[in-house]
Amino acid sequence: MRTLNLHQLATFQVVAKHCSYVRAAEELHFSQPAVSAQIRQLEETLGVKLFEQIGRRTHLTQAGDELYHYSQKIFAVIDEALETMEELRGPDHGRLRVGADTTVGTYVIPGLLGKFHQSYPEVEISLDVVNRAALVERIMSNEIDIAIVGRVPDDIPVVIEPFAPNELVLVASPYHRLAGRANVPLSELAKEHFLMREVGSGTRAALELILQEAEVPLHVSMHMGNNSAIKQGVAAGLGIALISRVALDMELETNRLVILDVEGFPIMRQWRIVHLKDKHLSATALAFKSFLLEHADHRLRRKEQL
Repeated sequence: MRTLNLHQLATFQVVAKHCSYVRAAEELHFSQPAVSAQIRQLEETLGVKLFEQIGRRTHLTQAGDELYHYSQKIFAVIDEALETMEELRGPDHGRLRVGADTTVGTYVIPGLLGKFHQSYPEVEISLDVVNRAALVERIMSNEIDIAIVGRVPDDIPVVIEPFAPNELVLVASPYHRLAGRANVPLSELAKEHFLMREVGSGTRAALELILQEAEVPLHVSMHMGNNSAIKQGVAAGLGIALISRVALDMELETNRLVILDVEGFPIMRQWRIVHLKDKHLSATALAFKSFLLEHADHRLRRKEQL
């Protein structure tokens, strides 16, 4: 009877994810020949080719594509079994995989994880901070236990708990022409150039929506990958930006940036605690979820489910 070597299958999954032996070797900290040897042994066991080389690129064969989907199911079941064993040990041990969108993951969650770690010092914690689009992918692929995110698509099967308000404000240099003015008409933003986050950012989507609804054109002068770079650019007079209020304490205190008083702003959003509806949460993950809800804004404690 043919048997699957889980070590080989795990190596296959990483190669399939990247469609690259080189990147798989880097992630696994193996040599490339060692990775190739494991894939070759797996192919011999199964009697099929899993990858094909077309030019300089590696592609999954039909058999490889099928095996990749089954491997995800196999390791999901293994993870569930391990999490069940961890649950039997209680919340004081095990692992916790947290995901957060860029702003809340940078300015809010690390402090809360520090407090959680004080109560559960033996828990192995990982924090994945990415933009909203990438975070949704990680939720759906079961790569994280619990996520804190602004918005999630309506068509994915998740449980949602409101967590905390997210006030999005327009900021500029203190020397900007709109600084200090009150009740600036929204139409004035048509004359401005914005420093923007990448496509997939929830903050970017919020700005695009409000300007689109008001039929105000959006002029983007520069794309930047994080709030720190955007704040530096705004302070240097490169344009204005929409940023979460929680990311601005130091800049406002030192008067490097000012909040603009513009019609329709601030934009009020909220962060949510999210996990897959069918996901088996370990005792550790349940403890962390309860911990987050204890720190949630009391005005937002209304359970929602999709």
